[in-house]
Amino acid sequence: EGGKINQSLLTLSRVISNLGEKNKHINFRDSKLTRILQPSLSGNARMAVICCATPSELYLEETRSTLQFASRAKLVKTRAQVNEVMDERSLIKKLQRELKEARRNAANGGGQVDTQS
Repeated sequence: EGGKINQSLLTLSRVISNLGEKNKHINFRDSKLTRILQPSLSGNARMAVICCATPSELYLEETRSTLQFASRAKLVKTRAQVNEVMDERSLIKKLQRELKEARRNAANGGGQVDTQS
């Protein structure tokens, strides 16, 4: 079981590295861990990585490896946005506001409609 855990962590490290380098193809299928984390790593989420290190010389190699992973994870950029779930009434009100704004802009000589409000 320890071997599977190490393989999953190695795969996670490769995925994080590829995300930081902005490679076009990122293989999330190599481990269950990366498959589970795929939506969080590459999509609409904020990501926080907590790494533990020790000043002990006994674990120097593990600490160095952990800090290298953390520096690669720091390069990953995600685009977190609030997912808006609206009922029918809210959607109708929003569309009515957008329509009023579009009519106002058309009357004032054109322009773009702000659909983010």
